[in-house]
Amino acid sequence: MNLKIVLWVMLASMLCTSAQADLPIPKTSSWQEALQNRQATISILWYDIEPFIYRTNKNEVIGVEYELMEGFAVYLKHNYGITLTNNWIDAGSFEAIYPAIKNSSEKGLFGVSFYSITEERKKEIKFSPPYMPDLNVLITNNSMPAYTDKNLFFQDLPKLQGFTMKATTMEDDVLALRKEYEQLLVTDQKDDYEVLKQIETYKNAFGYVPVSIYVVALQRGIKIQRQRILATRRQGFAAIYTKASDWDAPVNEYFESYACKMLVARLIKKYLGTEMADIIMEVSGSDSIQGKVSDIELLTKERELVTQRLIDTAIDGERSKTQRNLLVLAALSALLFGVLMFSRYSTKNRLNKLLVEKNKVIAAQKTAMQQLNEQLKIKILQSKLNPHFLFNSLNAIQYHITENDRKGALNYISGFARFLRQFIKTSDEVLIPTREDALLVNSYLDLEQKRFSNAFKYTVTVGEEAGEAEVPPMLIHSILEQALYANLLADKELEKPMLEVSYLIYNSELVITIRYNGKKATTQSKELEDKNSLELLQVRIDTINRAAKKPIRVSMFTKDDINSFILKVPQPLFKS
Repeated sequence: MNLKIVLWVMLASMLCTSAQADLPIPKTSSWQEALQNRQATISILWYDIEPFIYRTNKNEVIGVEYELMEGFAVYLKHNYGITLTNNWIDAGSFEAIYPAIKNSSEKGLFGVSFYSITEERKKEIKFSPPYMPDLNVLITNNSMPAYTDKNLFFQDLPKLQGFTMKATTMEDDVLALRKEYEQLLVTDQKDDYEVLKQIETYKNAFGYVPVSIYVVALQRGIKIQRQRILATRRQGFAAIYTKASDWDAPVNEYFESYACKMLVARLIKKYLGTEMADIIMEVSGSDSIQGKVSDIELLTKERELVTQRLIDTAIDGERSKTQRNLLVLAALSALLFGVLMFSRYSTKNRLNKLLVEKNKVIAAQKTAMQQLNEQLKIKILQSKLNPHFLFNSLNAIQYHITENDRKGALNYISGFARFLRQFIKTSDEVLIPTREDALLVNSYLDLEQKRFSNAFKYTVTVGEEAGEAEVPPMLIHSILEQALYANLLADKELEKPMLEVSYLIYNSELVITIRYNGKKATTQSKELEDKNSLELLQVRIDTINRAAKKPIRVSMFTKDDINSFILKVPQPLFKS
């Protein structure tokens, strides 16, 4: 058994070396050369894996990773004035990319195709910061049971056959199961979708694939099932490049930038669909509480896809049956002449009208359910209140009591109770008048000002015509958190911390402006550690915009150490 493993490793190494030797890798630019010449060329090795990078029917290269790396060129041009040319090289196979990167001394050689970050690989190559979560799920043939206990799966493992893709983390996950049963048969395939097709074909087959690939496979109609056990989570997916490279600084800066994160969010929604992208990103994340909710959403979506597939199959069967009946009816029509022909014509018209009416009812029901679903998501998002704010408020009350400051404690409790009453009153409303939102914002900032002993000043103003405009409750709460914890309270050298909030009407839009001074902190505040405030704001705005008449727009800029956020809320926001 050990001799077989050694021979297998030697053969794999020879194949990878051979594949690398055939790759035409031209001369690339270093980062130092790019800075000196204001232009550069990098080479990017890739292999087809839809929807992350692949060729269209017109032989055009598209996908999440393709547009992500093209965005790198735009970023360098905008921030450094450097013209970057991306030289895309089709590696011909997935396993050819990694050894080419590992053994190359080129400073500007990169590789993409959905690479997982692992500690073993970090010793041989470099990774960009991860651009999306990495979760592999266990997939089996539809004939196998849905396991709720991994021990039951291990009991059936001796009679199963594994399918995987060479030189991947999916292969690592399958081989890890072979430790439970050394005689487990494992067969390699050329890509993830071939793995899933083999699992669909062979009874008692299983394998691992990323959760995003699994969802795309379901949409393609591949008949498989996901087991809700033994999923493996890694640090994330990233681009790879050579150990000799000096591109670390711009690569890390780009992939960690706000612009890149927003670009990735748009690309995943573009290529996977808005609904599935949200589910995949949440179920792949490390938040265990959100993971349970997202897993239920994913399970619901799986059932919808499978149900739709069964419906399509039934419709195809009915269509074939109708065609056979029509052939029989055509034969009988030669004997029954015009009488039966007329009956056939009348029956067909009646069925078509009935089908049209049913389709209209189904379409109307679907539209109504989508609207209700969007309204529910909006209410759920806006009802969330930062738990750190609640805990810190209680600590502030405890502090006043401990210091025997009865007046301060009562004053803080009064303000805290007033804020909670206002928050609870508006939490079930999709839209509230601007004057009420301004009261909520003022109460929140008043509490924070008291909690931090007047460490900052603030103003909240509402324009003469803006008071009756409508806005989602506490829409700017995430921005206020960012301003307080990452700027005003984090910048110890700031002499006069100041926060200004204004509501104005301009061109039939409610314009909300948040201005504050202070440089951004280098470390993240405890109040922001659970989830980035701006990411939470983006998720909420995306959800609202899906149901809005016109979208809410957000812009931000910094000038002379004054940070400004501007939100433009159309009036009215919703159609009805």
